[in-house]
Amino acid sequence: MNSFESHIEKGLIKIDTVVDHPYIEHGINLSGTIYIEGLEQQEEVEDIRLEVCKKEKRELIAKLSFEPVGNPASKGTLMIPFEIMPDERWVPEEGEEATQLVLTTTAFFSDGSSLSDEDELIFDIEE
Repeated sequence: MNSFESHIEKGLIKIDTVVDHPYIEHGINLSGTIYIEGLEQQEEVEDIRLEVCKKEKRELIAKLSFEPVGNPASKGTLMIPFEIMPDERWVPEEGEEATQLVLTTTAFFSDGSSLSDEDELIFDIEE
């Protein structure tokens, strides 16, 4: 697993979630950036939610929510950095070496619709 890719597209709007390290070791935070392109008006995207779940049980272990605020940077791209600190819920079950996780990005639009995409991450405890 070398890369994480989550991509949402609606009309001209493109939302990409880029994770710095999809293989997370104990003591390292899950960090990355959400890139939003094609926003003509900020109100088009009301909210963006990131959720981390354990893959097997789909148990929610972390959640962040963002309102896209500010002016899009060069070329109309708005960048939203994020960081999630793992806690005891991320720790692998007894007998497992690592926890397989799913990071879901959901975008909520002003027309009442929402779109999601997800990809997998791994959280490992070093012995």
